Amino acid sequence: MTFTSLNAGQIAFLIIVPLIALVAIGVFLYFPIRNKKMKTNFRYFYYKKLYSIAMDRDYYLINNFLFKIDSAHVGRIDHILFGDKYIYICTDCYFEGNIDGKEADLSFVLYKKDGTKVYEDNVISANRKLIEKLCLITGLDQSLMIGICIFNDDCRCSVQTNTKSSYMIQRGRLKALIRAIESRDIGEINKDQLASAVRAIDKLNRRKRKGGQK
Repeated sequence: MTFTSLNAGQIAFLIIVPLIALVAIGVFLYFPIRNKKMKTNFRYFYYKKLYSIAMDRDYYLINNFLFKIDSAHVGRIDHILFGDKYIYICTDCYFEGNIDGKEADLSFVLYKKDGTKVYEDNVISANRKLIEKLCLITGLDQSLMIGICIFNDDCRCSVQTNTKSSYMIQRGRLKALIRAIESRDIGEINKDQLASAVRAIDKLNRRKRKGGQK
């Protein structure tokens, strides 16, 4: 039987079935490839989300901020986003499973996809300590600071938080969270004070110095 001897229905079948098979294979491979890419490059994807927010709302953004805590320790903040009403101190997280716990716990519980249970550092507490150190060094008012721990979208988080200054949020919901916080019924940071805060923090950024040296 030649191709020309087939009727329209048979030709359509021969074309459509392989296409359906290719689409099915593509869908089957898409999610594992996407998840692997996210795991390997999650910091980049979080940065892209924050960069998009900064561009949309005309915010200033500092990434990979390194600052001297004392003679032996250097603190690292993944992202600092300067909003109209708050300064957001963001920590990048990636969890292979679902996370649970309470804000005051020493550790969180991670339920991995293979069924095992492990303990993870309390990233909210670690983020809050960075904020405290940063405010101590810069003299900035801690009430202006909002701590956000960003994690991957395929992780379900049941960590209970009781404050309005510390959050854990999926990357895909970050924009909505910042919009909600910025809509609070308080005044905006004075523009001159905000510019001064940006300069004070940027001046401390050791990443800008060759080898991290003075």
